[in-house]
Amino acid sequence: MVQTSDIGCGRRVLVGVLACLVLAGGLAAGGSAAPPQVFVSSVDVSDDEPTAGDSIVVTPTVSYSGSEDGSFEVTQVTLEGLDGTRHADESDLGTLGSGDALDVPLGATLESPGETRLVVHVRGVQYGSDGRLDRISHTKRPVFVSVSEPSTPTETTPQLGIEADEMTTGAESTVSVVVSNGGDDELTDLSLELSGLGGTANQTKLDPALGAANSTTITFRVRPAEPGTHPINATLRYDGGHVAASETVDVAPLADDVAVYATLDERNGTDVLRYRLTNHGNAPVRNAVLSGTTADASLPTTALRTVDPGSAETTVVELNDRPTGQATVSAAYETGGTTGETNETVTLGADGTSSGDRGIGGLFDPLVLLSGGVFMTGSTLAYQTLRGRGR
Repeated sequence: MVQTSDIGCGRRVLVGVLACLVLAGGLAAGGSAAPPQVFVSSVDVSDDEPTAGDSIVVTPTVSYSGSEDGSFEVTQVTLEGLDGTRHADESDLGTLGSGDALDVPLGATLESPGETRLVVHVRGVQYGSDGRLDRISHTKRPVFVSVSEPSTPTETTPQLGIEADEMTTGAESTVSVVVSNGGDDELTDLSLELSGLGGTANQTKLDPALGAANSTTITFRVRPAEPGTHPINATLRYDGGHVAASETVDVAPLADDVAVYATLDERNGTDVLRYRLTNHGNAPVRNAVLSGTTADASLPTTALRTVDPGSAETTVVELNDRPTGQATVSAAYETGGTTGETNETVTLGADGTSSGDRGIGGLFDPLVLLSGGVFMTGSTLAYQTLRGRGR
């Protein structure tokens, strides 16, 4: 009985002691101050929507709150990805006292587009007021960055524009190619090749450079050999690539239709002979030589360099003797890559008129004395251009 009672009493005493210890521990815990803390109070991101491949700077602010006499030594701050990639690592950053804060810039280059989660890790050692090591601390804070796809650069290629004059078989014409560089970089080592027109347009011209946002016009002289519709092709080669363009042109058949005429006149007491050459064709008349003969004499010879299509040119020469009667006036010329000749019979009157006068007499009054543009055997008194198709 006594033994049993003693054991029971002992149990009751042990339970009471344990209860007292638990209560004392609880009171002690409730009465102590909050432990010091180190934490990331804020995070600044230089660009929270970068493009893949861009570099950013993540700057966490590490703060310490604790007793006035305690401290926290920041041994390492890192920026890491969820896959464990360590983008930045800074160490031995100093010691923080109560209420202190530290900014730590961390660089990162994000290569993959999409929502990216980074984590700032802060590691360090916390010391108590007596300078003894209190604990080793590790805290972290996530950072979210939206990485966009890189934009695909749009390459601006040069542009070609082909402009051609009206063309006639055998006649020289102009083809202009406008080269435009709308890009931001200079084009170098330009080679422009023209082809087409049955092979008669095959030419190449070189240009060392064409500046950015600039254009140039390159001119070619062509002489189509056959009438009809023909392609003209332009190909530009340059350092970095090539570009081509094409146009079609209509080539008209050559129309050789030239008329020559002559009449007598008197100016300041001097007998003169007026030649007129009219070009009714569709190609320029060049290097025309005008002459004439009567039954017993030759008329002075003169020349005209160019008579455009649909126009007439007049030249006046002095006469040593005044011819009368029937005369044949002639013109030998070049047009459309060929040579031609035309003749006209006129009757020169003693009164200065010419039979068969086709209404041109009034066109010669008055004439201004000119020089240049004509060469002849004899003297030139005047040279006049008449626009129109009348003979």
